[in-house]
Amino acid sequence: MRFRLPAVLAAGLLTSALLMQSAVAQSTRPTLLQRIRALIGLNKPIAAGGSRSSAALAVCVITPRTELDAKGQAQALVPLPRPTILAAGPLNEVRIERGGQPVWRQRASSTQAIEGPISWPVEQIQPGEQLTLLLRPRGASGGDFARIQLIGASATEMSRHQALVQQLGSDAKAWLKAVDNAMDRNQVPLAWALLFAPQDPRSEELDELRREVLRRGCGE
Repeated sequence: MRFRLPAVLAAGLLTSALLMQSAVAQSTRPTLLQRIRALIGLNKPIAAGGSRSSAALAVCVITPRTELDAKGQAQALVPLPRPTILAAGPLNEVRIERGGQPVWRQRASSTQAIEGPISWPVEQIQPGEQLTLLLRPRGASGGDFARIQLIGASATEMSRHQALVQQLGSDAKAWLKAVDNAMDRNQVPLAWALLFAPQDPRSEELDELRREVLRRGCGE
């Protein structure tokens, strides 16, 4: 004779089992900080023009998230129309070229390098548009720049990402969740753009992630 549990009790046991499985899965899932640390070092420093033999004169670009193409050229897909510019080390000069023509430039003084994030200083990047970002590290000669080709995301993506930023407002937990979701979808350029967006609110958790990315952005 087979013993049958009452339907209500059986359903309750099944629910408990599913909840336990979910709790175990969540407990073994890497944290957002752990997943970000796993990506650190995948970025490669970009040589500054003629200074290819000197690692000290290369630039570690944090954002926009930069990768090397098959020809070794640095490219960055830009998910937001006004990306934050941030390198891990001190710079002597930052330039932006549009259509091959310079549209913005900032130079360091003899005593003060350019350090920290730079809010996008010119007209926003259009979907699919290509611009050139030039970064000259401290100590490099006048013509030695790291060159990064910036490529605007599609119109659909940019519109969706802008709407997301507006929706997040000043809710730090919502921003953290948005970065988490972008990492889950392997949208690292978007995760980095959100993490360093000027609208991003301050919180200890977000600041910890920013510090970690900045401190070890190219694996140093």
